[in-house]
Amino acid sequence: MKKRICRIIVLALAAFSAYAQQPNPASDFRFTERNGGITITGYNNQEKKDVVIPEMINNLPVTVIGQFSFEEKGLTSVIIPNSVISIERVAFAKNQLTSVIIPDSVTTIGNRAFGSNQLTSLTLGSGVTTIGNDAFGNNLLTVLIIPNSVITIENFAFSNNRLTSLTIGDSVTTIRGSAFYENQLTSVTIPNSVTTIGGEAFSKNLITSVTVPRSANISRTTFDEGVRITRQ
Repeated sequence: MKKRICRIIVLALAAFSAYAQQPNPASDFRFTERNGGITITGYNNQEKKDVVIPEMINNLPVTVIGQFSFEEKGLTSVIIPNSVISIERVAFAKNQLTSVIIPDSVTTIGNRAFGSNQLTSLTLGSGVTTIGNDAFGNNLLTVLIIPNSVITIENFAFSNNRLTSLTIGDSVTTIRGSAFYENQLTSVTIPNSVTTIGGEAFSKNLITSVTVPRSANISRTTFDEGVRITRQ
């Protein structure tokens, strides 16, 4: 009898999980057709705060999350489909997101795309090449892995978080000013691919010494005053 009850509970939970992951209907979104794909331009459902973006609308792939489309909607979770190529500026800013997975299909994350949320978990897909200004600023991230696909990390991209662990992929060439400003890093490994690190990129952290590739141009304010810099 107990086994039967347990099985019923498991099936019920599975059914609930499957239901919970169903994409929102197209009517929940404002969108336009562009270049054979769908660009989402707005969100209509004021009640539903857990959003599952559909992969297809009107038999076309959803390829772009447009600028400001989900800004300040009180969202608590979002699932982004593998069809999306670009997440534009301020797309998900000022919500209550705690976790987000960027699929491998995404190549560009725009300025302030996820700024001012409550993110404690972030997975960046293996297709991302550019992370925009303040894209993930003002969140609660403690651990971050920048995948090898990323080339440019723009100004303030991860500023004002709580990072204690940072892995920078070996294709990154440019880390702009204040990219990791005001975190809790005690150390960082700069890959040899990096050629430019902007002012205050790692300021307001807990770093006391760092090794920087000889080929990398740095500012006198890239690290806090007193940090011992070794060139290698």
